[in-house]
Amino acid sequence: MGHVGMFPITQVLTRMAWLAVLGLAACATGCASGSAGLVAGQGASGPWWMQQTAIARDGQLDLAGKPWWPRASQLNVGEQFVIEAESTPARPEAGLMLVRKENCPLRNGKTVEAIVWVIDDDADGSLDEGGDTDSDCYIADYGCDGTADRMVDYIDNDGDNDPDEMDIRYFVDGRLRYTWFGMDLDDDSTMWSLTGYEYGGPSFFEADPYGDSMIYMNKLNTDRGTWAPISECPFAFYDTDADGESEVVVRISAVPINYDTGVDPDYANDYSRFQAEWNPEMARMGAVNIRYSFDVDNLSGPEMPLHYDFGFNLVGAVPYEFAGMHHFNAKRRPPQVTCVTPFHSLRGICDRYPASETGFSWHEHHDDTIAIGYGPHAKSDYRWEGVFWMWERRFMGNTGGPCQKWNVRREWTDKPTDRRELYYSGVDRRIHLFGAQEGWIEIGHFAGQDALGEIRMFDTNGNGYFDRWEVYRAGESVPVRVSAVQDEKARRIPFDYERLCAVYTERILPEAMAANDRLMAAMAELHDFDVPAGLAEAMQSGSANDRRFAQDVAREMQYQVLRRELNGKANCLLAAAKKDDLRPLKGDERETTVNSHYAWRLIRALSELDVAYGQGDFATACAKLGEIAGIEESVNP
Repeated sequence: MGHVGMFPITQVLTRMAWLAVLGLAACATGCASGSAGLVAGQGASGPWWMQQTAIARDGQLDLAGKPWWPRASQLNVGEQFVIEAESTPARPEAGLMLVRKENCPLRNGKTVEAIVWVIDDDADGSLDEGGDTDSDCYIADYGCDGTADRMVDYIDNDGDNDPDEMDIRYFVDGRLRYTWFGMDLDDDSTMWSLTGYEYGGPSFFEADPYGDSMIYMNKLNTDRGTWAPISECPFAFYDTDADGESEVVVRISAVPINYDTGVDPDYANDYSRFQAEWNPEMARMGAVNIRYSFDVDNLSGPEMPLHYDFGFNLVGAVPYEFAGMHHFNAKRRPPQVTCVTPFHSLRGICDRYPASETGFSWHEHHDDTIAIGYGPHAKSDYRWEGVFWMWERRFMGNTGGPCQKWNVRREWTDKPTDRRELYYSGVDRRIHLFGAQEGWIEIGHFAGQDALGEIRMFDTNGNGYFDRWEVYRAGESVPVRVSAVQDEKARRIPFDYERLCAVYTERILPEAMAANDRLMAAMAELHDFDVPAGLAEAMQSGSANDRRFAQDVAREMQYQVLRRELNGKANCLLAAAKKDDLRPLKGDERETTVNSHYAWRLIRALSELDVAYGQGDFATACAKLGEIAGIEESVNP
């Protein structure tokens, strides 16, 4: 369906008519307009079902003052009654409502008694079944004290009898403080999962991070009676290949633009901020962090949902002011204008976001020390949020756990940039963040392995490309191998999602795996090596990205064993040589005898092998292995 802003083309004229009728023209240019929200009394002047839940400017919704409350307060759990909404001469139409008492499970694991008020907005008879998820509204009073605690409102925009938007409104002491909003953009009738009339379940895995959809939070500005962006505003999911699963996911953190990370490093996830009263610092909100993740190997689909491979973590201080961010819905209970970046323009915002710091994360393999997946894919460690940063080594505000530590490559820069730039390194045959000053990956805890070690990467000359790799074994503070290169063999890759997918799957992965195969075969000709069973299995199972990483780890193990054995042999020969045993060697003795001459030739060849290997020049490395084999053969015919 074609869209203009957040609205279907067929609804634009209707929207403009609504704006005119309700006196909301100012809402089209500013969420803070006093005439846009509760101050204007939208609820009191709306249809009967909107009048029933009219909220005061300070967000109060008093249930104890309702004419049906005395009867409701006498209910036992399991009892209910249906009433007809009172009508007025100005509003003669009236509808049916249901009031019941139930044991209500909460997300925190507790169960409370609750009075639940159900309003059948579209008068479709749903109350016979206790309500539906079409155009019904549910107000829950936990503890039955006469004050609202939650409101769940389902909105059918297009009249097809399934929900298109959804509000989960949170009240504190009977006053509305914030709301989670949902938008069903792929018309699968799924948005939020609920436990006891609030966002519930183990996680959002049970809701709708699949396909095209968007969720976001707003806080009620009680000074103006309007919505303001806060927290995750939005989380947006993009199905780029129309298979019903998402390939791109975005999260923007909306917090006061001048917030102090020293006071609240994770403001966007701090529920004490959302639950508190409106604070004047919230009047100027900023988009201070963006998570931007992608499926690069085209495996995200029904068989492997949420298969994200890499992501950017962007930190900046951009005012939360974006074209088209004022989303009006005449069927929404007031305030009717919410604030959120438009779905269709959000990725463009991310592409050019001016970041003061950038983190880059690449999911290389799974991590057996955690369980952050879901359902049949629980052990795969794929998060519905994408691939994002963690609070280790380089702190970045408003992002962090729980996420994966092992086998995720991290790269970081504090160079300001308003572009997402990548390059391919022919040294390690990987895609990197252009401009990254440093990076690391902790390796292990997959395929039956313990902690194996770590690789650290550095840009030592400041040209934007890594030129130094340090390889550490687990538990050792001195690198077992260091590679410093003059030629980074770097090739810039335009940040075009479809092109990047094609380059990675059709060239980078197969070429890297073929190069590994050739080098490992050449090393095996020189020295036997048994790949650990779990690792050998991992090299044959899972995605190509997973198999390649397992292969890389096995190749590095094999190389270190070969290097250690041959170096040890040569150095032992040098150490064993004594002055009184030395004599001039005649004829072909120099080339065919195990002696210091032979040992030094071997050490020199191993050094040249090390340089070629560290530079990613596997063709030269294979040639050096052949030379070493010739040296060995000359003394062991």
